[in-house]
Amino acid sequence: MDMALIDKLKSFKITPDRAFYHPGEVVRLIVSVEASKAMDLDLDVKIYRGLELIETINRTWNIGVGQNQLYLLWQPDRENPVGYGVDASLSESDGKSDAISCQTAFDVLIDWTVFPRYGFVSDFSPSRANVEETIETLNQFHLNGLQFYDWLYRHEMLIPPKAEFVDPLDRPLSLKIIKELINAAHKYGMKATPYLAVYAASIPFWKSHPDWVLYDQDHHPIPFGNEYLGIMNPVGGGEWSEHLLKECDYVLTQLPFDGLHIDQYGDPKSGYDANGLPVDIPSAFAAFINAAVQQNPDVPVVFNAVGNWPIETLAKTPVAFNYIEIWPPKTRYMDVAEIVRNARRLSGQKPVVIALYLHAINPINNLLADAMIFSAGGTRIELGENGRLLSDPYFPKHEAMDTSLSERLRRQLELIIRYEEWISPLIEESDLAPVKGPEGIEHFFRKTEKGYSLCQVNLGSLQPLHWNEEHPSPEAKRNFTLEIQLEEPIEHIWLVSPDHASLSPVPVEFESISNKVIIKVPSLEIWNVLFFEMKKTKR
Repeated sequence: MDMALIDKLKSFKITPDRAFYHPGEVVRLIVSVEASKAMDLDLDVKIYRGLELIETINRTWNIGVGQNQLYLLWQPDRENPVGYGVDASLSESDGKSDAISCQTAFDVLIDWTVFPRYGFVSDFSPSRANVEETIETLNQFHLNGLQFYDWLYRHEMLIPPKAEFVDPLDRPLSLKIIKELINAAHKYGMKATPYLAVYAASIPFWKSHPDWVLYDQDHHPIPFGNEYLGIMNPVGGGEWSEHLLKECDYVLTQLPFDGLHIDQYGDPKSGYDANGLPVDIPSAFAAFINAAVQQNPDVPVVFNAVGNWPIETLAKTPVAFNYIEIWPPKTRYMDVAEIVRNARRLSGQKPVVIALYLHAINPINNLLADAMIFSAGGTRIELGENGRLLSDPYFPKHEAMDTSLSERLRRQLELIIRYEEWISPLIEESDLAPVKGPEGIEHFFRKTEKGYSLCQVNLGSLQPLHWNEEHPSPEAKRNFTLEIQLEEPIEHIWLVSPDHASLSPVPVEFESISNKVIIKVPSLEIWNVLFFEMKKTKR
């Protein structure tokens, strides 16, 4: 009996060559196969725009032993923002074995900041030799922006005086490697942003500028991290702020970065200047953001709302998108969703990127957190450095993931890209239509041009679930009924889930009684998305 095709191929994948495409750009899909024997294959590729099949590509492919690659070119229309899904299948031309399949996704955006999929790099050592491999790996997760974390020479002097240098934590770094990583990111269509802190300086600089520093109520200069750094006075128009703005400008002239990523530490939340006058820290942050944007109007500026503070002020500034680091006591999964919703509401529906530090040994926490964030209209900075997981606020402490978690995270991202006209950060959440269903399910509702979408996240548990505590998977729900009140008549209902092996939509049984739609949902493990296609009106 002939070997199955899956046993003859060590790997089969299809990947777009860029993180996203601008309107008018040609899409290049890279099909990769590693084979144990030479053979003739039939390749079938289907391209979907959401639920609609719009293109089919067929190729006969003669492959050899080892690695094989095939490039497919396809021209999407200039419309944006649009997400596409790709289903690829391979079968032997002689028909002796069953076909095998894989999937990917890509999108067309006018700019990455309208749908940020933010990752990170943090290794800039002179000995680094895997720059291209690292960025290629991150491209497989469709990341379109990378934060360069702790790349700088000193907090008050960002560009180093020479090409190889030692950072404040005694790490040897290389300006050459930084440039190589930026250029590699650009090759894959990713944007690169340099990390800096709005009010941090080295201890020697801090001590030598007493008129520039921030003081506590007892008029003591405020240190950070056991005098690892000193806190400067970030007041708008102040000498420190003007100094740091010049450093930002210098960085953007010396390195091909594409924006600015500005950090704070969450504390202090108040302070005094050298004359004993109180400093309004939130207003100082806003003034710095405004000045940075005015100084460099063509690049995005991002500012970290640590612990969601002070989001009421930051959301009203011209940041490219909201960036929020979540900390206790906001540890419920619903807290995470509400933080995303609140930031979108305050900022006029700007995208939200969440930083939430979770460990790779807790896959359920990662998957549930992402489901809540994505359903609420946000994304999460979670992947970087060779496809590793961001698990600590000091980014170099990233963790390796097992294949299962890595694949699930990739599939989640591909779901919101493939169906981004239904559920992504580009679509504003609507007021929830009346829904009846089992307890323990959180619902997120959207009305779109094509119909409705309903995200379902399973938080069913005997005890409240918290993202910062280890906990088991929610109990899966099987064959349950969902009732929802909808205004328009429904033609079809489809179910997709990253918990399934495929992201292709599955038809769902339903019946409509007046405006009430009764749906038979076959299962919910962690995250489902239901699409309701409206009946087309006859002309």
